[in-house]
Amino acid sequence: MDAELKSRHTDLLFRVALSGREARLYLLYEHQSTPHPLMPFRLVAYSVRIWEAWLKENPGATALPAILPVVLHHGDAGWTAARSLEELYELDEATLLAAGEHVLRHRFVLDELVAESDEALRGRGMTALGRLVLVCFRHSRAPEELVRHLGAWADLALEVMTAPHGRAALEAVLRYVMMVHPAESRIVLEQLRAALPDERLKETLMTAGEELMQKGEARGEARGIVVGEARGEVQGRRVMLRRLLTLRFGALPDAAVTRLDAADVVTLDTWAERVLTAATLEDVLAG
Repeated sequence: MDAELKSRHTDLLFRVALSGREARLYLLYEHQSTPHPLMPFRLVAYSVRIWEAWLKENPGATALPAILPVVLHHGDAGWTAARSLEELYELDEATLLAAGEHVLRHRFVLDELVAESDEALRGRGMTALGRLVLVCFRHSRAPEELVRHLGAWADLALEVMTAPHGRAALEAVLRYVMMVHPAESRIVLEQLRAALPDERLKETLMTAGEELMQKGEARGEARGIVVGEARGEVQGRRVMLRRLLTLRFGALPDAAVTRLDAADVVTLDTWAERVLTAATLEDVLAG
C-alpha cells in the first residue's frame, strides 16, 4: 500500500493455480462498522494503487494480478450504501444499459456479519483466531454481551492460545475488547475472569491484560484520562474536536459521537491532527 494506507495492513497476495495456470490473486479486505457511500470508488482507488505498485516492482510484466475486493461489515442496520461502481454513476438505467461494457464496472464481495448467526460463524472454514475475531466484531456494539459471548467461545480462545504465536493473537483480541468496552480496563478484566471457565485461559488473559495496561500507562495511552490531564481539559478537547468534525463533514453519526465520548486524550489528539488532511470522517477516526 502507499503511505496513505500504511497503518492499514489489509493486503494479501496469493499465488494460486487457476485452469492449469499460475495466477496471482490479491485479496483486499476492508473492515467497516458503518456503510460508506463511496466504498466502490474507494476500492477502485485502492486497486489502482496496488497495480501501480505491482508494475513498479515488475517492470516487464504484461499481465496484472486479479484483485478480489471484500468488505467486512458489522454494523447493526446492515449495509445500505452502494455495492457497485455503476450505482454511483449519475446515469439513468437506460443510458447505463446502453453504455454496456464501455463504462467501468466494479462490484465488491460483502461479508455482512449482522446476517450471520454465531453458529454460522463458528462453522466457517477459518482458523480459530479468524472465527474469534468475527464474533468480537459481531458483538462489539454490545460490549457486555461481547464479554459473555467470549465465555461461551472459550474453546476457540483455548485453540488460539495453543497455536503458534497464540499469546500475541490473544493480546490483540483482548486489546480490541478493552478498546470497545466503555468500562475501565480493570473492570473488563474482572468481567472476563468471571465469564471464562478455563483457569489456563483466565491466567493468560489476566496477565496479558495487566501488561497491556502497564504499557498503555507507560505510553500515556491508558483508557480514561491520562495521568496529569485535567478532566475539564479533556472534555474541552472533545467538544472542540466534535465542532471541527461537524464543520468539516456535517452532522456526526451516533457511532462517531460514541467514540468521541469514550476516547482518551492521546486518541483525541491523534484524530485532531487528521482533521485538516483526511478525506472522510472515517479516515479521521481510523485505527
